[in-house]
Amino acid sequence: MSCCDSSLVKVINNSGTDFTVTASDGVVGNLHDLDKGTDIPDQGSSSGYAFSSGGTDGACSGYITITTANGSYALTLNYAFTPSNNFGACPCTPTAQDNVTSGNYLATASVATGSDDGGASTVWTITAQLT
Repeated sequence: MSCCDSSLVKVINNSGTDFTVTASDGVVGNLHDLDKGTDIPDQGSSSGYAFSSGGTDGACSGYITITTANGSYALTLNYAFTPSNNFGACPCTPTAQDNVTSGNYLATASVATGSDDGGASTVWTITAQLT
């Protein structure tokens, strides 16, 4: 069991339109609860949890692709969590993520390092920019 297991991956939608998860993959380890088809309504949010798996040295990373209801715009939101050593020890450190834009939609990530009992997180907030 890694300190990074059950690290929070959350998407907050303040964009003025609804989004749906159209792709989701734990590239290293697994992502639970932000599956394809998950709705993220305007002024709502949806959360998932990243877990390591055998051979990942306690690390977990991947992405979520969310698409507007009309399918015109898509944002791919990455996450990555790394324990303090190859045995999965705490603290778990999230990787800082660059902003993602598509059309007038902007996704900004806020990351938090976990404590001695886990709790690392990557929270993406979606907003609309004036054009």
